[in-house]
Amino acid sequence: MYQSIIAILCDAACCSYEKPRCYRKGGYVRGWNRHVSESHREARLSFQLWREAGKPLGGQLYENMVQTRKQFKSKLKWCQDNQEQIVMDKLACLHSNNNFKSFWKSTNNLNHRSSFPVSVDGLTDTAEISNLFKDLFTVKSPLGPSSFGGDDIRPLSQSVSIRFSAREVKNVIVHMKRGKSPGHDGLSMEHLRHAGIHLPRVLALFFNCCVSHAYLPKDMMRTIVVPIVKNKTSDISDKGNYRPISLATIVAKVFDSLLNKVLKNYIKLHDAQHGFREGLSTETAVLCLKKTVSYYTGNQTPVFACFLDMSRAFDMVSYDKLWSKLCDANVPRDVIHIFKYWYSHQVNCVRWANVFSDEYVMECGVRQGGLTSPTLFNLYINDLIVELSGLHAGCYIDGVAFNNISYADDMALLSPSMAGLIKLLRVCECYAEGHGLRYNSKKSELLIFKAVNKSAESYPAVSLNGSVLNRVRQFKYLGHIVTEDLKDNLDVDRERRALAVRCNMLIRRFSRCTDSVKITLFRAYCQVFYTCSLWTNYTQKAVNTLRVQYNNAFRMLLGLPRFCSASGMFADARTNSFAAVRHRRAASLLRRVRASTNGHLSVIANKLDCPIIWSLSRLHAPVQPGTVY
Repeated sequence: MYQSIIAILCDAACCSYEKPRCYRKGGYVRGWNRHVSESHREARLSFQLWREAGKPLGGQLYENMVQTRKQFKSKLKWCQDNQEQIVMDKLACLHSNNNFKSFWKSTNNLNHRSSFPVSVDGLTDTAEISNLFKDLFTVKSPLGPSSFGGDDIRPLSQSVSIRFSAREVKNVIVHMKRGKSPGHDGLSMEHLRHAGIHLPRVLALFFNCCVSHAYLPKDMMRTIVVPIVKNKTSDISDKGNYRPISLATIVAKVFDSLLNKVLKNYIKLHDAQHGFREGLSTETAVLCLKKTVSYYTGNQTPVFACFLDMSRAFDMVSYDKLWSKLCDANVPRDVIHIFKYWYSHQVNCVRWANVFSDEYVMECGVRQGGLTSPTLFNLYINDLIVELSGLHAGCYIDGVAFNNISYADDMALLSPSMAGLIKLLRVCECYAEGHGLRYNSKKSELLIFKAVNKSAESYPAVSLNGSVLNRVRQFKYLGHIVTEDLKDNLDVDRERRALAVRCNMLIRRFSRCTDSVKITLFRAYCQVFYTCSLWTNYTQKAVNTLRVQYNNAFRMLLGLPRFCSASGMFADARTNSFAAVRHRRAASLLRRVRASTNGHLSVIANKLDCPIIWSLSRLHAPVQPGTVY
């Protein structure tokens, strides 16, 4: 059944391909259809008439043939010399027609991708390089290979508790992101979206059959793994500078999304986990961290923080432990059976320069890029968070434990005493050892937040897995720089440098665009200001430097005079100024915190003495009647 569905989709999407005229010997010619195609047809028609007349060397046919050929070559030469301008004109046309889907797709296509290096770790043969990455991405669990048991295939006599309807399949197809790389079968989300009204019913029937038999076709589970460079400014010939991304089949993605919705109905996570959860983000995790620290340091108590780093945490998940946790969460056995079969029979192969490595199977770890993988990992680590929160150690606010704050595998331990921090670390070590996880003591660091109006003291060293942790004065937690005195000057400077990089990119690549296109790109790339709503302790000089950088970037992008009015140019362009962007971000965070049902955020929202909440409330206090400004 699966092979028939894929074959029909492929046959319906494919048609006879004829090489278009815009592909010349010198390469693809941009602007052919708009500027050259008409003159090319006239030149070709004139040439055919001149040839049928016997190729005379004079007369009206000869003059028409020469003139039309001259016009065609002139327009072709203009297109070849103005490729960049044609691209910018296309962006302007898409923007003016409000076709933002094609606008952003064309903008993203302008990103230049680096080519493959000549060698990786001394290997030059593409087959050897692909097998090198295969060995690198294959992970062995410290707990040994998992036993999937003999109940992978459920007898047909048992009843099925999970059924998917055509409406559910249709909703998943409609809401899934498009433009993603296809799997080995070449099908993408666009194929399913335009396949017709009967496809959801067929896929629902197919998925229900898979759940009923606890079986998935081999081609559906086959995954292509592509190595991606981590740091483009580093050595791209080093295999350690690559991370894997998996390209699954589109039918597997739809099925994975349906299973993820089922998991979320049964899995209940602790409030200290902020990763991959609706209504929570890295910003809320940093907010909880800074609130807890400011609460204790404001009461003359230092806070000992340990930022833990797990080595390949998603790849070290033990399947035996995972199945047990799914059973404890009362997840239907039909779902557990299908996961068992999927993980025990999935086949991967690495693709490097269109050359594939030998196939390999997963012995541990959740599926890289799978839609259910974050939910499964959160369940795998949830018992650790529950155990830490149940200890009478670490930081507490209003009886709620804030001794650990997690975003997926990034965990921060907080304690007002060194003994409490050591106790929390020992719990983490025992849990990691029993679940096949590994903490990287070289990347895990210790930061001591100083109490207000108290001098610094000397403290004993703290160890993790027998290695002494490095003590630092600042740490970049989830992209936000926190310091021992909770000042935000360094984080403001981080955003200033990031803004400079994005602005220079826009000015360099889109200098020939229209003003409306530039303004749209400026709003998308230069108004990010990550975690700017959490800036409460900073100098006016640091913020003014960022504001000047923001204003100058807008002037340079639009070619405005250097000393023109900042408020005037933003008003004319109908674009938010620096202060307006900060106020909008602050209001968004304040609204999400107060409306959240998360226990930690509710405690923070109710603390009127919190500096962050106080500053946000002050910025957006309602205007009193009769107030004159």
